[in-house]
Amino acid sequence: KAIALLEAAGFRRLIKHAAATAGTIIFPQSHFDMVRIGIGLYGLWPSKETQAAFEREFQLKSVLSWKTIVGQIKKLPKNSRIGYDLTEAVKRDSRVAILPIGYWHGFPRLLSSVGKVLIKGKEAKVLGRVSMDMISVDITGIKNAKTGDKAVLIGRDVRGEISADDLAFLTDTTSYEIVTRLNPLMKRIMTK
Repeated sequence: KAIALLEAAGFRRLIKHAAATAGTIIFPQSHFDMVRIGIGLYGLWPSKETQAAFEREFQLKSVLSWKTIVGQIKKLPKNSRIGYDLTEAVKRDSRVAILPIGYWHGFPRLLSSVGKVLIKGKEAKVLGRVSMDMISVDITGIKNAKTGDKAVLIGRDVRGEISADDLAFLTDTTSYEIVTRLNPLMKRIMTK
């Protein structure tokens, strides 16, 4: 009805669209002239409910990965405090990797002391507060970790995966917020 009213008012050759990713999957009749599959372009489901209802019909595979490097490694004795305001104390003698990534880049501050990254296929817990441009992670159990190693924030590694949904769950938000907060000034590498 709205389209008929606009056309009657003289608006011709309108590009009609009403479907984002969920609408594209659930309501084929809403496709009109185009669809807007923003989150779907990342290979991410718009919601757990949509995924549960349609994952047999549609295969979405995440194409996003977010990586940084181990910038520095420090040794800290047991009970050393770490992070802005010294919010966390290490419970053992620890090896800590400093990663040059923080909330300025889009790594949520809510991941302070609860987030994880992957280094050499193993989880490394975020220690203390997420800083503006760095995080500290516990690599005590990753004996062969060294400066320059890859750290996976989102994506797959040798033996593990961290998804945008995983980060969203830990920060009580959605994968939409996680991926749209990635700072556009960061270097991006497109692969086929």
